[in-house]
Amino acid sequence: MNYIVIWASRAIGLAVLGWIIYLADWARFSATIAPIAWRGLLVLPLMTVVMLALRARRWQLLVNNGEVLLSLGRAWSIYAAGIFLGSFTPGRLGDLAKAAYLHQEYRMSWKSAAASTLLDRLLDLLVLFLCGLWAVWRLGDPRMFILLLGVMLTFGLIFAFLMKSGRIYPKPESTSVIARGMRFFVSLREEMRNSWNRAGRPGLGLTLAAYGVYFTQVILLARALGLNLAVADIVAMVTLIGLAAFLPISVAGLGTREGILALVLAKFAVPNSLEVALLFSAGFLIFCFIVPALLGGICWLWTPLSSRSLEGIEGNVRG
Repeated sequence: MNYIVIWASRAIGLAVLGWIIYLADWARFSATIAPIAWRGLLVLPLMTVVMLALRARRWQLLVNNGEVLLSLGRAWSIYAAGIFLGSFTPGRLGDLAKAAYLHQEYRMSWKSAAASTLLDRLLDLLVLFLCGLWAVWRLGDPRMFILLLGVMLTFGLIFAFLMKSGRIYPKPESTSVIARGMRFFVSLREEMRNSWNRAGRPGLGLTLAAYGVYFTQVILLARALGLNLAVADIVAMVTLIGLAAFLPISVAGLGTREGILALVLAKFAVPNSLEVALLFSAGFLIFCFIVPALLGGICWLWTPLSSRSLEGIEGNVRG
């Protein structure tokens, strides 16, 4: 029943995508493709590699603790493999797959491996959330995002409280998904503090650098497609796409991404806004999802996780 509810909710995004495709004028879509500056797209895969390198370096700093010395090259390949696994696993378990690699190859404890990996993810969420607040102000239409930002703020406050006091624990006998997740999260509190003390500040700096490369990448994509919005508006639009991807009503952001793009482009009176939204979304999907996933797939095939390590991901979360 839980899986039925999850996939039924995710079908909402797919329904929105189908509706946008139905409304689009494909003759105008073809005309929109014609002026694309294809040479401007050639640098985008290289920027994906650089962005992954910055994030892998951040994760490497959070992981290394004197006993485990993860090289940057191996950190990059594991990080990319995690993106590949997270592109199709429920709940983006690819992040925990990185912890499984640490446990399998370096005999790192599950708590330490999961804590550094979770903190790595939270640094991304922190910067994205702050950018999201700015994006709502920039676009001047907060109605669509008040609920989303409120939920993120609530989870941020819960996280801060748990990290500080650790007094909130679900009842030991509770077996719900939320209770198991909270118990797992709280159990990592001390390890996450240690990881932050080791490399939190440089990790935050690397997060900002990675987002700088990411936003430059999507700005170049927009320019290659002939989208001449102000740089700040493109950054705001893409930030809201990233925030909407966390809503459990889509698969890989399909539908929510195109919906936000269409609304923002219509707000700025961009001609053929539906068709441009679909075109930009296709480019975004290729360079920000498919290219990293393909690189990660190669890394995964080179050094796959054992079935025992994969089982350990679920077993440790359930425990």
